[in-house]
Amino acid sequence: MGKGGSSNSTNTTTTTNVSGTNAVSGDNLGVLLSGVNGSTVNIKATDHGAVKAAATVTTKALDSNVAAIKEANELSREAVKTNESVTKAAMASNENAIEKALIFGRDSMAANSEVNLRSLDTMRKSSEEAISAVKSMAEQSGTSARAAIAMAEETASRSQTGSASDMRKVTIAVAIVLGLAVTVVALKES
Repeated sequence: MGKGGSSNSTNTTTTTNVSGTNAVSGDNLGVLLSGVNGSTVNIKATDHGAVKAAATVTTKALDSNVAAIKEANELSREAVKTNESVTKAAMASNENAIEKALIFGRDSMAANSEVNLRSLDTMRKSSEEAISAVKSMAEQSGTSARAAIAMAEETASRSQTGSASDMRKVTIAVAIVLGLAVTVVALKES
């Protein structure tokens, strides 16, 4: 039997699919590459100055905020100064008003005291005059009473002689004395 020969077989399949098609739907911001097998691709992405513009806007916003804070701070200082000035003026005005009110009260009390003293002095003088008048009337009344008694005694002594006109005079004198006595008593009570 014979020997046969040897055989060797190799099978290699290489498939390279190159397709230049991309499918995209909706808003897609970005880069899509296709069909670039074996190619050198240089991709340069740019924001078209968006970052720089954002930095500029941010810087301006911060500068604006700092300026606003400085203005607000200055306004606050001015408000505090004005408030201090107004408060000092109000306190001075109140102090002045209180001082004037106290002076007015003191002067009013002094004037009232003077009026009261004058009134008391006038009342004392009036009382002294009234007492003097009553004393004078009492003395007059006493004098009249003594005269009436003297007349009565004289009449009594004449009654033995029987003079009617003298009796009438005595009666009138007694009536006058009694009238004066009643007047004096009435004045003393009032």
